[in-house]
Amino acid sequence: MSVGFAAPVDWVPSALLTSCSGRPGATGRGFALTRLFVTRRERLVLITGSNWKFCGRKWIVRPTGLCVVAIGIFLLSGGCAPKTERSYLVILTEGIPPTLDPLAALDSRVDNPVINLYSALVQYIPGTTELSLDLAESYEISDDGRRYVFTLRPDAVFHDGTPVRAADVKYCIDRMLTLKTGVWAYLTPVSGAEILDDRRVAIDLYEPFHGLLGALTRFYVANSELVRTNEFDGDLGQRWLQNHDAGSGPYSLVSFQPEQQFTVERFYDYHGGWGDRHIEKAVFRVIREEAARRIALRNGDADWIYLSSADTLEALAGEPGIKVNRDPTLNQLYIAFNTRREPLRDARVRRALALAYDYQGHVEHLMRGNAEMPYGVLPARGECASPDQPIPRYDLAEARRLIAEAGVLPGDVELTMAFEGTTGETPFFEIMRAGAAELGIRVTAVDIEWDAKVSNYSRPDSSTDIGTIWLFAPGPEAHHFLYSLAHSSQAGDGGNNFAWYQNPVMDRLLDEAAAATEEDRRCSLYRQVEALWLQEMPFAVAVTMVGLSAQRDDLKGYSVALGHPLTQNLYPMWFE
Repeated sequence: MSVGFAAPVDWVPSALLTSCSGRPGATGRGFALTRLFVTRRERLVLITGSNWKFCGRKWIVRPTGLCVVAIGIFLLSGGCAPKTERSYLVILTEGIPPTLDPLAALDSRVDNPVINLYSALVQYIPGTTELSLDLAESYEISDDGRRYVFTLRPDAVFHDGTPVRAADVKYCIDRMLTLKTGVWAYLTPVSGAEILDDRRVAIDLYEPFHGLLGALTRFYVANSELVRTNEFDGDLGQRWLQNHDAGSGPYSLVSFQPEQQFTVERFYDYHGGWGDRHIEKAVFRVIREEAARRIALRNGDADWIYLSSADTLEALAGEPGIKVNRDPTLNQLYIAFNTRREPLRDARVRRALALAYDYQGHVEHLMRGNAEMPYGVLPARGECASPDQPIPRYDLAEARRLIAEAGVLPGDVELTMAFEGTTGETPFFEIMRAGAAELGIRVTAVDIEWDAKVSNYSRPDSSTDIGTIWLFAPGPEAHHFLYSLAHSSQAGDGGNNFAWYQNPVMDRLLDEAAAATEEDRRCSLYRQVEALWLQEMPFAVAVTMVGLSAQRDDLKGYSVALGHPLTQNLYPMWFE
């Protein structure tokens, strides 16, 4: 493993990356100098462990491994972030989406461009679970709860000037039902849509569905004429939408480089209107190393950065010119047990592994309070959550009893666990491995990128035994958490049931709860769902996420969506 720290560029020989052929020189293994990125002042590089050679006055660098983490920071600015000198906003993240397709906007990376490029029928007021209208001017619900009629705003237009029409909504509904991906996992009760006139569209349901409006906040409407024009071989515009904009949101696309960066600028005909204080232009850029993001923020080369480390957040807290954010969320990390693989077919083994997971230690020691204990299966701020529901507990004695009862002998079982190491999921693996070891079960690591991980989970023949899933639900409705994870229809492509859990009793309870219009009835059913879940344990609930970020204090208007704290909605922001 290599380690590194930042240092002034002035410290680096000018011929940093120049080769030296035919010259004798000293060789060794130690610290080498590698440019990480260039700031406005050209003053920072990353120093990493590498093989090095000194040839006369030149350094030759041959990296021997990945730069894993920065361990010290040298800054020339005296720790005070200079005031922003540009008219545009720079946001640094650890990932840029592979596609701009609005149907894929359940991926945290995709949400960032989509929430700014596209509009939905309804939306959540930032920082709340209160709904407000967006593209819709009004809506009506039929007496039987199976039809929602939306009237569109007359002033809503797409970025090419085309009015937003009922036909666009119907096309996007049909597209979602055909492709069965993205937000479809939360809109499975939808049976179709009907155009009533140019501005009115009906969305029909198989059964009444309390969570429809909340789920529609993540259903973004695209320009149907533009997408149709760019369909190829029946792909419903998927290839074209990977790198093109067909939205009506507050910002339009300037440029897009997959996995690198994208740039947006203000769309002046946005139906939401514009005041005096708004961001004109924004650049979202990938800097995977958290230390590098921190350096850029402290030196005025970034305005907002995503954080995955409590260490970085604590290091930045209290610094002049910088504000740190700890935002509450609805998002939870679930640990999936593949119920198709032995010995995980046995619920006793799954429960034992869940009981061997040190939840409190994770929150208090590894996360140092930058995560929260969940209540049972649902997040504490979600619908039907109850403090009376037992929180996950750490009980090695009971775990050992269950393992013995299941007939699992120490040393007989080896399980694989897939996780995304670059996003801070490594502690989940370490805690699971330590807990399983107490039961005589060996857990080995599979460090895998998100897209590959999801693809692996979605195959019936997946060889992964244990996996992680961050559930970024559209809103607080219990349906979005419980149905999408535990209903048998959500196993495989498009769904979140990575445990491949199938239980007709669970399906019936979830179907009845989704159709229940009265809150008391609905919550009573979800209590039964939770009780069955805790008995069967297809997923363990590890932590409730706290959104960590840092920003320059002259950036105002930042607010977090409870359903997705990693998404930066530019519209409310401005520079002071």
